[in-house]
Amino acid sequence: MATAATRRKPPPAGFPEVFIRWGWRGVETVFGSRTDCNKRWVQECGGCDLIKRRREYRLRLREVKNDCAA
Repeated sequence: MATAATRRKPPPAGFPEVFIRWGWRGVETVFGSRTDCNKRWVQECGGCDLIKRRREYRLRLREVKNDCAA
C-alpha cells in the first residue's frame, strides 16, 4: 500500500517560472492545485529563494513601468 509521501505529485514542469511571473493566483489558475500543494511545491522548488526571485521580478517590473510612465 502506498503511503501519503509516495502519492504526492512532484512540481509540474514550469512551476517556478509561473510562480515567479504570476504568483499564487497564477499557479492556482495554471495548475489547478490546492494551496497546500502549491506551498509544498514552492518549498520543493527553492522555498525562500523562489519567493525572493518573485519579489525581485516584481521590483524590476515596477521599475520598468515607472520608466515607461516618465
